[in-house]
Amino acid sequence: MRRGKAGPSANRRCDIYQTGQGGIHLEGGDRKTLTPAGHYADNNHIHHSARWDPVYQQGITAFGVGNRVTHNLIDHVPHVAIGFSGNDQVIEYNEIHSAVFQSNDAGAIYTSPPDETWSMRGHRIRYNYLHHIHGFRGKGCLGVYLDDCFSSADISCNVFYDVATAILIGGGRDNTMTNNMFIRCDRAFSIDARGLGWAKDVGEFATKELIALGYKQPPWSVRYPELLNILEDEPLAPKGNVVARSICWGGKWGWTEPKALPYVTFKDNLLDTDPHFKDIAPASFELQDDSPAFKLGFQRIPFEKIGLYQSGDRASWPVAHTLQSRPEL
Repeated sequence: MRRGKAGPSANRRCDIYQTGQGGIHLEGGDRKTLTPAGHYADNNHIHHSARWDPVYQQGITAFGVGNRVTHNLIDHVPHVAIGFSGNDQVIEYNEIHSAVFQSNDAGAIYTSPPDETWSMRGHRIRYNYLHHIHGFRGKGCLGVYLDDCFSSADISCNVFYDVATAILIGGGRDNTMTNNMFIRCDRAFSIDARGLGWAKDVGEFATKELIALGYKQPPWSVRYPELLNILEDEPLAPKGNVVARSICWGGKWGWTEPKALPYVTFKDNLLDTDPHFKDIAPASFELQDDSPAFKLGFQRIPFEKIGLYQSGDRASWPVAHTLQSRPEL
């Protein structure tokens, strides 16, 4: 199902499955004026999609400006579950599992421009549950993947369980990763400085786009003041990234490229310390009152609100779905 530029549209409460390509496509708004489209996909179950075209046929896409992808369940999709680009997209309260099983260099939530730039800002990726995501033949992939200098995403209050690498920041700036749970992940995150190396050509087209969008005049100068001096501030350096108040348990902490390390702020993360779950994860991700994470400022994640919810006109209820087993290496 495709939603375009005519006016705000909604995709709600559907079961979408056995499609040849993707599921729901949201696109609209105006990037020059930062006018939001207001399209949204809410409370949908999308599964076993992209049967004849398995790559880059997302379960849900959000392009343009100001669309919302909320409370969806996406599973058994061979590549990207949610693809996004543009500005100010909201991706919240979704459950994603058994995705990205026909690729390794891809993410369950993935930027899809195809040319990522510094101007694609203001995205919120919060309160999502990503689990059982391993990549082609179990050889790795990403949960949230910000490719080639994609910047200014708020990736916070998510639960990553049994994900190969939970988050990749591919050389971008001003990305905030706070209050996440990384439980039994092969790696919590990866942050690199590709813009200072093999991806330096991003600077050429990204600079032209900023100028074309009028980034030093309203509404851009008001909405994204951090862009005003970016071209004079080592624009290809991964500055302003933050990893704070997160829990890493039962798996490995992240990797940061040495060239990126001076630009990243790490603060108040609970590493290799029992967070005191009320039950063994994934049976529960609720923390006991005596959890040491609370002393570091960790805020409770409303796990009970994540995913599908009962509604009188939901296509089906209860919704059945099964986990894809982890491939043997």
